[in-house]
Amino acid sequence: MDAGVSNARYSQGWVTKGKDADKRFKEYGVAPKGKADYAFLLHNLYHIKNDGIVTTVLPHGVLFRGGEDEQIRTNLIEKNNIDAIIGLPANIFFGTGIATIVMVLRKDRKNDDGVLIVDASKGFAKEGKRNKLRASDIRRIADTVIHRREIPKYSRLVSRQLIRDNGYNLNIPRYLDSSDP
Repeated sequence: MDAGVSNARYSQGWVTKGKDADKRFKEYGVAPKGKADYAFLLHNLYHIKNDGIVTTVLPHGVLFRGGEDEQIRTNLIEKNNIDAIIGLPANIFFGTGIATIVMVLRKDRKNDDGVLIVDASKGFAKEGKRNKLRASDIRRIADTVIHRREIPKYSRLVSRQLIRDNGYNLNIPRYLDSSDP
């Protein structure tokens, strides 16, 4: 497949027995039984073509959780698979009010300019009880990611070495200060 897009159930439990021999997880590691977030992501990454792209909506925890999540995240970074991380506003999905991210991955990433981190959490319109991304918000995110733009308080290219220096923690505020003065 050329591209994969998914919005899996956040932090869903799953059966890990026998998964360490599964081709989808062998290179990266097996997601913990209490949180299958990376299992969904690695399933999609495994099935795309070498020049394909995967975008997955995930909870923020995948950016900083330890244990098996940290092992998988470390492998994704060291294999240069993570292209971008986009922080989304809270309360934009039905069924949950939590803020989420979109992780953008490529199987065979040609550039090594780092991970583009985008904090798009403040770009939305309030509609009733929900927040909604407007066309202008989506356009800004897409243009930033496509052109790999660094915009003060919105996006930053973060080197792999800086990520290593931070213990493979990808928490957005660690690299990007989007707070108001």
